[in-house]
This record gives sequence, C-alpha cells and structure tokens, in this order.
Amino acid sequence: MIPIIISVLAVVDTPGINVVGMTTLLQLVVSFGFILPVNAPQNMIAYGTDTFDAKDFIRTGLVITLVAAVLLVIFSLTYWPWMGYMTR
Repeated sequence: MIPIIISVLAVVDTPGINVVGMTTLLQLVVSFGFILPVNAPQNMIAYGTDTFDAKDFIRTGLVITLVAAVLLVIFSLTYWPWMGYMTR
C-alpha cells in the first residue's frame, strides 16, 4: 500500500503537501484494524487459536480504536508539524 500512496501523492499537484507525512498518516489510519478478527492478519491468527471470541475483539477493539483515533488527532496537530511531516 505504501508504494501506491507515494506514487499517487507524487502525481497529485497540491501545493504544500508532504509526501512522507501524508504516507505516515495514511498508513496509521489503514492499520486501525482492531475491531474484527478479519481486519488484520495478526487478528486472524489470534482468532484461529480459538482462545478469543469475536465479542472479545469488538469489546477491546472499540476502546483501542478510540484511543488510536484520539492519538492520531493529537499527533497530527502537534508532533507531526514539529517534525515537518505536516504543515498547518
């Protein structure tokens, strides 16, 4: 997915876009596969052990997804502009 995002962002003519920053942001958002067992390969492996139920994934996944979304907003407003990944 990363090469596709980089190539699309390189072609898009948007002034002030930071390809590294947007790629980082998009990859973090894409990796928010915590709610269902089929969202990520590691979830399917854990689910395949019959140790976890789908309700366990939903219960913990909602909390982790909310925390990840809040951290994403905080980082996009503070840390990433400081590092030069994004401009305001």
